[in-house]
Amino acid sequence: MNENHRRGISVTLSMLDKALCEFDHWAKGCEVHSVLYEIRNTLSRSQCELIVAEVAVMKTKLREIRNELRLDASVRFVDKMILGSCSILWASLIDLEGRRLRRYGEVPPGLAEYLDPLAVALSRHVRNISDIVSGRGPR
Repeated sequence: MNENHRRGISVTLSMLDKALCEFDHWAKGCEVHSVLYEIRNTLSRSQCELIVAEVAVMKTKLREIRNELRLDASVRFVDKMILGSCSILWASLIDLEGRRLRRYGEVPPGLAEYLDPLAVALSRHVRNISDIVSGRGPR
């Protein structure tokens, strides 16, 4: 097996393993209730038990494959994940400014005056999070 095979197999199985972690998390009752984002867990108790069992079997098989093929784990670092998300979010928040909302049609009176300072403030907070993760501290 050459390095391209190893990398291709590893990437695919890492994506599977990441999904299994999420499935396991949800099967153990995870929900998210935030301001504008929710994940509602509608799984029944029996579905949860079956999913946990399936995930366990699959992780055993993944361990066997990893060991047999000597695959490297895909390691992600939280600081890099946060920095990447902050970059994307910052670009998206700029699009909330009134002059950019015009692409959706005429901006109602007062909307730009309301949203513009909030978009700037939210962008600043996102930049603060990025600075904190980078070790610079908030502005």
